[in-house]
Amino acid sequence: MSTLEGAVVRLRAAPAVLVLRPWTEADDDLDCKRVLVDDPSDVELLGVSFSQTPAAWYDDWRTALGRDPAAAAVITTPALGDTEFGDRNVDVDVETVATPTNLTGVGVKATPYLREWDDAVVAVESLSVLLQYASTRAVYRFLHALTTRIRITGLSGQFYLDPTTLDAQTVDLLTTLFDAVVECDGSADGWTVRQSD
Repeated sequence: MSTLEGAVVRLRAAPAVLVLRPWTEADDDLDCKRVLVDDPSDVELLGVSFSQTPAAWYDDWRTALGRDPAAAAVITTPALGDTEFGDRNVDVDVETVATPTNLTGVGVKATPYLREWDDAVVAVESLSVLLQYASTRAVYRFLHALTTRIRITGLSGQFYLDPTTLDAQTVDLLTTLFDAVVECDGSADGWTVRQSD
């Protein structure tokens, strides 16, 4: 078991998990994704991604899970919303909002999936990008609504943030919204876990 797995495996019951890691450690996101998912065979993925094409987002998750998810949808922008998956037969719903500032639109696009899917994992990749486009207050309200919905419906959420791009006060504010925080300091044994009371 890797250091990351040892730190994270006890968090599978935490509905909303914030993963804090520098952008330089983003390669470890695949490991986080894998260990935070209870059963890869039944998982339904709902992504919010404004930094990757749907194909790249899907491929990362497929690699993390070791298989295709049971269902997948990703919310992105028209600029990234290219639905070309080459010659692969991939079934991914691609939903778009005009810009990452349209957090209400993201919520509207996410709602049908949150209502219909029983084993959904909501993955917001990354909060750092959202915070480049929207105010901290707007992102906080969006995350409060989304994490509350995740808890009420019994789903799970993974949220990724590079803390080096923000001031400590903003990071501390955002961490209050989550049931657990997984943090990487960049060292080989640098994964720590904090759970809310």
